[in-house]
Amino acid sequence: MTTTATVRRIALLLPLSGAQRTVAAAVRDGFVAAWLADGTGPARPEVVVLDEEQGGAAQAYGAALAGGAGLVVGPLLKESAAQVAAVAGTAPTLVLNQLDAAATAPARFYQFALAPEDEARQVVERAAAEGRYRALALVPDNDWGRRLLASFTPALEAAGGTVLAWQYYDPAATDFTAGLERLLLLDESRARQRQLTANLGVALEFEARRRDDVDFIFLAATAASGRLIRPQLRFLYAGDIPTYATSAIFQPGTSGDADLDGVMFPDAPVLVAADGRATAMTTALAAHWPAGAAARLRFYAMGFDAYTLATALASPAGAPAGLDGLSGMLSFAADGRVRRQLPWARFQGGRIVLLGHVDAALAP
Repeated sequence: MTTTATVRRIALLLPLSGAQRTVAAAVRDGFVAAWLADGTGPARPEVVVLDEEQGGAAQAYGAALAGGAGLVVGPLLKESAAQVAAVAGTAPTLVLNQLDAAATAPARFYQFALAPEDEARQVVERAAAEGRYRALALVPDNDWGRRLLASFTPALEAAGGTVLAWQYYDPAATDFTAGLERLLLLDESRARQRQLTANLGVALEFEARRRDDVDFIFLAATAASGRLIRPQLRFLYAGDIPTYATSAIFQPGTSGDADLDGVMFPDAPVLVAADGRATAMTTALAAHWPAGAAARLRFYAMGFDAYTLATALASPAGAPAGLDGLSGMLSFAADGRVRRQLPWARFQGGRIVLLGHVDAALAP
């Protein structure tokens, strides 16, 4: 790519010394890789990297502007993004997170995040496009699970669907039978059998039946939890219900994916729709981070795309309508948030199979 930016210096703010330093390093390396791919001509901006943890994000942001940065990328942490939003000036700023929905962003303030809430909404889009509107939701009893349920439920209702029932589960557990039976109404089926047996005074042959009013299951789970929950759903007669998850269900570089067969999920193109760019990036990462490259691919791709977005913002022509990035198809919304549309995949035979696009107009 060739930069036509008028900005001569870009500052990148990341928590390089904090608890998220491993993630920050992956974002930084992806950003620098995109910068290196931008050629060596005079149009390529200088990049300076600052630690948002040293003295706080607002101070790092001020130092970036004082040092001549015409555009700031970062910070990465949510609380840091809020601090920068409070002091942001006229320089374009692309934070790598999102402000709270109720917060008002200043002018020329853009937000690029790998937000699981966006993936929950894309689950609704996919399910609706396939003609599925009645859902069961199974989410972990933690902040991440509650955030996903809070995004999924109104999105499905806005699409004309409904969450028939939802169930929290303990993400540290290994046996989810009791909660799944409640969700599938198998406990009610067994209660009816016990009542009949008591009323008639004789033992009855009985096979529990799950509820039959469900179009799909929304499963919010990590790969570790999903590998336990999915087989238990099959055991409880629910293996045939279409099941959708977020990208958290896929942990590259690990085994046991056969237990997840049938689960569908959206994820970054670098992981599920790899092209020549992604293959080259994966090879380079494996050489430098042989022990953990796969787990960091999403953040590396985010850094790569952050540079592309930044140079687009800095261009006299302005940001294009869409960018085909490694972390998704990206576009700027009117509120400054970057919308990320993801390709879809399904676990099949223990492997990842890319799914085609579903047109809502052709849904059954």
